[in-house]
Amino acid sequence: MRMIFCLLLGLIAIAFVLIGTTMPIMLPSQAAKDRAYYQQFKAAAAHVDSNGRLLASELGGWREKNGAGPLIQSSVKTPFDCDPSFKRAPVDRLVLSFWRGEWTECYAYPSGWTTLPMSVGAYLLSGVGVNIVIYWLLAAGAAWGAIRLRPGRTALKPSVVNGS
Repeated sequence: MRMIFCLLLGLIAIAFVLIGTTMPIMLPSQAAKDRAYYQQFKAAAAHVDSNGRLLASELGGWREKNGAGPLIQSSVKTPFDCDPSFKRAPVDRLVLSFWRGEWTECYAYPSGWTTLPMSVGAYLLSGVGVNIVIYWLLAAGAAWGAIRLRPGRTALKPSVVNGS
């Protein structure tokens, strides 16, 4: 039974080390994707400037002419599913948004305020850094447990000192 727990804790430690290592490696590419989304928001905002409103190029929203990118919707009010920390400036005329699969990204026009973290530092400050630290602490705890439970490890017995 001890062997099974040791192996299980070892596998858990390896899994958390992989997660804690790959997350920081993937952040620069994710920040680059967010900058591309921001450019698509700006293109939609330019569309608003030229047409006076966001015309629907597809049912439910607007996409760039090449059909790539997210389906952007516009609203005069902030959509309910935007991050609660997202605020509009008093000069903003509308909010552009798109569903990202798990949450909504928002962009206020014309101020340019957005929910997109467009740099590695912004991601780390948004909570990803804390998650990485937690993964590494869990990996260290699981590794420590696996080492303590490894087979063949005997408990250290205090040596008896002879009175001579």
